[in-house]
Amino acid sequence: VALMLSLYGVAAAIIGGAAVGTLGAPLEVVKNWVYFIAGIFALLFALGSVGLVKFKMPSYTGAAPAFIQKRGDVIKAFLLGLFLGNIGVGCPHPATPLLLVEIASSGDVLYGWLLFFTHAVGRILPLLFLALLGIAGVNGLSWLIARKDKIERATGWAMIFVAGFILTLGLFTHDWWVNSGIHTTLEKVTQEELLLNIVSERLGTAPAHEHGVEEGTGLLGLPLWLGNWALVLLWVIPLWWWFAREKRRVLALPPERQVSERDAERRLLRMRQWYYAALTLLLGFIFIYYLPHSFLEQASPAMRADHSPAMEAEKGSMMGDMMEHDASGGHVSAASGGYLEEGEVTQGLRVRFTGTGESPSVGGETTLSFAVEEAPEGTPVDDLQIGHEKDMHVIGMRNDLTEFFHVHPEKDATGVWKTSITFTKGGTYKLWSDVTRAGATHTFGHPMFFVAGEGSDEPATPVVISKNVIVDGYNASAGGYQVALHYDGEVAVGRATSLHFTVRDVYGRAIAVEPYLGAAMHLAAVKDDLSAYIHTHPEGVHEQRAAGAPLSMGKGFPDLVPTALAHGGEETMGLAEEEREISFSVVFPTAGIYKLFAQFRPKGITLPSDTSLVAAFGIKVEEERAARPRDGALLKTEWGGKLVVSLVLIVLLSLVTRKYLRG
Repeated sequence: VALMLSLYGVAAAIIGGAAVGTLGAPLEVVKNWVYFIAGIFALLFALGSVGLVKFKMPSYTGAAPAFIQKRGDVIKAFLLGLFLGNIGVGCPHPATPLLLVEIASSGDVLYGWLLFFTHAVGRILPLLFLALLGIAGVNGLSWLIARKDKIERATGWAMIFVAGFILTLGLFTHDWWVNSGIHTTLEKVTQEELLLNIVSERLGTAPAHEHGVEEGTGLLGLPLWLGNWALVLLWVIPLWWWFAREKRRVLALPPERQVSERDAERRLLRMRQWYYAALTLLLGFIFIYYLPHSFLEQASPAMRADHSPAMEAEKGSMMGDMMEHDASGGHVSAASGGYLEEGEVTQGLRVRFTGTGESPSVGGETTLSFAVEEAPEGTPVDDLQIGHEKDMHVIGMRNDLTEFFHVHPEKDATGVWKTSITFTKGGTYKLWSDVTRAGATHTFGHPMFFVAGEGSDEPATPVVISKNVIVDGYNASAGGYQVALHYDGEVAVGRATSLHFTVRDVYGRAIAVEPYLGAAMHLAAVKDDLSAYIHTHPEGVHEQRAAGAPLSMGKGFPDLVPTALAHGGEETMGLAEEEREISFSVVFPTAGIYKLFAQFRPKGITLPSDTSLVAAFGIKVEEERAARPRDGALLKTEWGGKLVVSLVLIVLLSLVTRKYLRG
């Protein structure tokens, strides 16, 4: 049986691949048409199974062919398996059409064989179980045979729901599947993203994909929002069709039937009517309203609120802070505390990278030197304030966003700020520096330089989107740490995005963190083309700043005035041991792929005090989209949705019970 069914998987892959090549259409379009056509046939077969139409799936009820019965036991068993495999592929099993469509659209022969082989093994296991019961003297088929009609009807109704989904998916495409809210709900229930990202991190493969709000149309130009309506209609129309047929049957009962029997049938019919009405309303509410609206709330939480006058003013201030021009002379200044490349600063505070001394190479100690001065004169600056326990923070990395490091230059007797580093991989490197003066933090980008030696000719490593990473423990006994990134929905340009991090050990237990340079965690974000840089700290009781963005006094409450460390010294972390989630509010200046570097210290780790573990993530920042109308306030939270669903179910159940009792 498994061999024969797996051959059908191979055939489906070959036919599907040939169809894609012959038609010359994009794979996704061909896939949608295959789903649509398969959905129609599956729906017809399902309607035939419940008796609504005369469209039966091919079946065989006779004995095994004589040439099989005449063979020896082993050969007979093998040939009988092949024979039953041919019959089994036409069995109205809900998974069969889904698998055939998936295999045909992929065109992958190995994938088709393996998928259908696995499916076949699953279908064989109940038969083996029944055979073992027979050997033990137990007739396991008697219960099934006595309920054959009910099982067939139940399978038929299950097929109707599956066929309705396949047809809708083909007609309205995968974009509808994402926007419907069903996809993301299933991922939450199964924890698919968490598991796949952990596996991909272990195997070094690309992490699981993410979903934003999709735009476009389905086949034949149909709008995506219509898909949820079509899905529910394909489900409920057969219910009411079957109810109408049953009603005609009950009304046509002959007068000679017992009155009590006719009354019982009519009471049952009325109960079914209320049950189907309740089910219709429930399906409509869940699949037409609640799931898609909940998905929109999660996928674009800021789209509906970030266009208020206050937020527009904040964004205007933010963009103004990124690069300030003097009206009289057109000089570019760092007085605003924004992020500038050092070569762009012609007036005011500037940190200038003065070089690496000798040509840097892998394995040798390299000195990084900086001058902190007042442009354009070049006058040394001596009034820097301490920010997060250091006078200067320098973050650097290779130009493919690998080889991250965070160091802290110190001023020598000549007034030059220096630090040493040993590079472990060659290539082109980029540096950024952060200093604090007069209560404002200033960020400067510096010219790139080349490090000779091993790895310098290696190709760039692409940034992959990720939400869960494994960080090796510094101590041998630590094993490692799981660091998870969470944010709601799509990340868009120019909006305050809340990023939440949790740290757990390899067994999934929450890990407390200790202060690292005065904060629970440091976060650096760099765009893949090195054109944007952010260095920030947890929001709330911690100092928080994004380069070119305003400070935040707490989640969702931006403050346009930079906050200075009043004591000019050390800031306490203030993170309770039981507080496991570390949150940042970040404004990304441009769209694209960013790499996030989260620096943290698990409590009790024996690293040097100014050293940390680093967890790296990839994140995609989308272009800003038009604001969407605000959906029902009650449904903006999971709690509100559950409340509404519960109230609807209580009312419907009360109506059904009352009608039945009055019956």
